[in-house]
Amino acid sequence: MTTDESFLSPTPRTTVIRGRQRARAERSALLDVLRSARLCHLGVVVENVPRVLPTVFGVDPDGPDSDGTLYLHGSVASRSLIEAPAQDICVTVTVVDGLVLARSAFHHSMNYRSAVVIGRPRRVEDEQERIRALDAIVDQVVPGRSAHLRAHTRKESQRPACWRFRCTRHR
Repeated sequence: MTTDESFLSPTPRTTVIRGRQRARAERSALLDVLRSARLCHLGVVVENVPRVLPTVFGVDPDGPDSDGTLYLHGSVASRSLIEAPAQDICVTVTVVDGLVLARSAFHHSMNYRSAVVIGRPRRVEDEQERIRALDAIVDQVVPGRSAHLRAHTRKESQRPACWRFRCTRHR
């Protein structure tokens, strides 16, 4: 991804209606939310029932996708991830920046930033990219941690399922 400011292209299903003045269209705003979060929620339909599950993720703003790459981690036996490549999925990330407390419960609120990324994931098959993805996921949870770990064994790098998709949708 280039260092120049680029803008997202909202579609009818990703255009914010309520609170539109707070929505951001800059790719840097999306990446800021993604970098700040430690956990995402994966939305996928399994057997005609929507499922939303907490999932660890990593983001690589420099690729391999031109718009930046979002990596998801999961078990090779995960039904949600087995079903995911056959459909568009939704990954939602929320970062709570502060609580607004008032004298009445009605006026309590939260200041937060969120991102909704929609796309069709692709399984990461290339071993070098899978290692890059696993390092990005570890560093998402604990920044810089992968540099202090021993190298992945072949079994460790092949056991988890890693999925990727482009960072192209944003809310």
